[in-house]
Amino acid sequence: MGVHNRLKHLTREDVEALQPLPSEGSAIPNNRYVIKHEAEDSVQANNADIHPKIWFKSQPLRTQTIRRIRGVKLFAESRDQGIVSNIGKGNWSWFELAILENESATNPRKTHTGIELVSMSHENKLASKEYTWLHGETFDKTRYILKWLEEGNVIAVRLCARFSECATYARHGHLVIDVGNDEDADAVPITPIDWHPAKEIPLRRNVHEWFAEAQEPQASKDAKLELSLFIPAMAKFQRLGLEDQLSYFRIAGIHGSPPNVSWNMGREPIPYDSPDVEEQKDKGQGGNYCPHNKFVFPTWHRAYLMLFEWRVSQLMMEEAKTRSDHVDKWISAAKRWRLPYWDWARQPSLPGLVSNVKISILDADGTMKEVANPMYRFQMPGARRMGDPHYGDYRIDGNGAGPWDLCIGTCRHTISYYDENWRNGHSDASKVASALQGPRLLEKAVTIKDGVFRLLTHRYSTQYEHFASTKHKPKGEVEAKGYLSLESIHNSVHDYIGGSDVVRGCGHMSSVPVAAFDPVFWLHHCNVDRLLYLWQTINPGSWFGASSQLDRTGTPMRVQHDDDALTDLVPFRRSTHDFFDSNGVRIADRLGYRYDDVKHITDGKGQVVPEKRNTHINSLYGPAQPNFQNSQKRDVDPIINVVYNRYAFGGLPYALHFFLGPLERNVPYHQQRHLVGSVHTFSAPLTNYQGSTGCSNCREQASDGILSRAQIPLTRSVPVEHRGTHDEAMDHLREKLQWVVVLNTGAKVPSDAVKDLSVTLLLGANQLEGGLEGVPRFGEYEAKEFDWDSAEL
Repeated sequence: MGVHNRLKHLTREDVEALQPLPSEGSAIPNNRYVIKHEAEDSVQANNADIHPKIWFKSQPLRTQTIRRIRGVKLFAESRDQGIVSNIGKGNWSWFELAILENESATNPRKTHTGIELVSMSHENKLASKEYTWLHGETFDKTRYILKWLEEGNVIAVRLCARFSECATYARHGHLVIDVGNDEDADAVPITPIDWHPAKEIPLRRNVHEWFAEAQEPQASKDAKLELSLFIPAMAKFQRLGLEDQLSYFRIAGIHGSPPNVSWNMGREPIPYDSPDVEEQKDKGQGGNYCPHNKFVFPTWHRAYLMLFEWRVSQLMMEEAKTRSDHVDKWISAAKRWRLPYWDWARQPSLPGLVSNVKISILDADGTMKEVANPMYRFQMPGARRMGDPHYGDYRIDGNGAGPWDLCIGTCRHTISYYDENWRNGHSDASKVASALQGPRLLEKAVTIKDGVFRLLTHRYSTQYEHFASTKHKPKGEVEAKGYLSLESIHNSVHDYIGGSDVVRGCGHMSSVPVAAFDPVFWLHHCNVDRLLYLWQTINPGSWFGASSQLDRTGTPMRVQHDDDALTDLVPFRRSTHDFFDSNGVRIADRLGYRYDDVKHITDGKGQVVPEKRNTHINSLYGPAQPNFQNSQKRDVDPIINVVYNRYAFGGLPYALHFFLGPLERNVPYHQQRHLVGSVHTFSAPLTNYQGSTGCSNCREQASDGILSRAQIPLTRSVPVEHRGTHDEAMDHLREKLQWVVVLNTGAKVPSDAVKDLSVTLLLGANQLEGGLEGVPRFGEYEAKEFDWDSAEL
């Protein structure tokens, strides 16, 4: 039954028996409620002007209630003045619903075009001397005034009259509000942050630069205003209740946990104690949406970032409107802000925005104040552990993959068996830096940087599907360069930030289901999206591969309905009835943002200039600039290509570590000074110790035998004197190269216990052709015989 029919047939007895709308400080279950106003009131007109008068109004409404309003309908007893001298002039006595900015406002809100947010409910009964029970239209989300409701707004009932002798008398007012999750009424369409088309598209900026600018003393700096809105908005975001699907907890939970809670589907959580909870999860009634090891990996996360950025922008705008002084300046800052990115390949140190426990921002009165930094960690609303029964079926249940249910806040490298200080949430920035840079600033950061350099080098990674994902297609021939992917580098960074050793220290970022709860997740993935953006400027015509099979009309047939350009990016909706697909998020400009790289790679007309782009990428990620001066020199280019099974141990995360040199005693593998590269599965158990199932995408891939691939570039880790010829390189590698397979418990496992594992050493050639403005060349790769058994630790 539609909302119109459901409210249309309410009798007076039905309406008067409804419960009053609960206060916004308490939970509002799905139900039909009423706001009553019994007192009589009236308005009389004395000229041709419209005479409106507020009769009664709702309490200020919270976002979580606004989202769930399915319909609003006014019922009341009313009459007019009783005598009409000229009925032909029409009925000029009526009721309106209006949206007020807040509880103290007396005039309706206006749209950005100046239109008042009011709409007629119903006309009074013409020439009525006696009170009559009447009802108005049903307002649902298709009516524009409800579409415009925002946090703190009030719905007001107005009595209206126009022209002399006309009047409206009313009593026993009942404003019925239907709250619930019916069909797609709960769906949240995600739209890009609005920007003026005549102005430049706002930029996502480097977080190190943005944060440094915001900390400068000059209060007029744009970044200072943006940061001073962003921090309180994030704090408010994180405080929102778990039942609000636009809260930080619920949006972070889209990535995995809790798996019984869907998002944007109009469904209640699956009760943990339901006898068929696993069956419902298998049918897709829960959450756990993240598509790792799939070609839609970058585009799904692009839509995910758009949701996060849109929600934070909403909260920043609410914060801006509270600033009484120079409010226009604050509103402009809120409109201009875009999510910053952390370029971990260029600047591997943890940004101050996420490593500082306290942070200084500009207060509304213009003074600086120090506040708790919500980007340092996320803490649960109410400061209870994530698995506390208080949170009901929204809690994160213990699943055997980590102690996440015991955490109050997010951690980086601090969860270990040795102490329990991590429960409130703690970050060890020095361990993050060490993991990304390598102990004593040696090889690991070089490998990440070289990987990014190759991904963004024209002709190295030209096919979208090779670039995008670790997903391996054994039936198709993949050239040597095609084993390197954006997702593989992303996997390693997750583990470096979170910590991949559950004995000595791990954190949320290294676990797929809970990674997005750590605020650094968003800066990390913003950089992942930036690398996709840059790759697209280099390969504008490359996208998902088309099938060679044609239908009757000659159109390429879809052969991978769950992993192609038209695959729904669930749960991200472009409308209440339609999901985004990869084609819909392909062009970042249409999504309301660009990256600050655009200033370095385009001309005055905004067109990409290949020479400028090459110089920019080569300078950021290439070898030291003197290397570009000898563009005729060809170097031996050693790489390791790996094919592996993410689910070899039932989804339990594991890593392959490669070393060029001896190992130090009593030092974990991932902290060894001669570690030159790692392959991290970044996976999660398919089932926990209780038999509960995890990610459905992972279970399907495991069942179908889908494998993964990765690449470790060794060139920058092998001294130049050992890269003159293939023989020199092989001699060095046979002497120095060692490797090991390690579970996330720190335990070493023999490689022959890893199902479907294949490791290949290849030597090719590279040439920095054309100097800084040129395009480096990589190619001529040959697989070399290498005794991997002898090299295994």
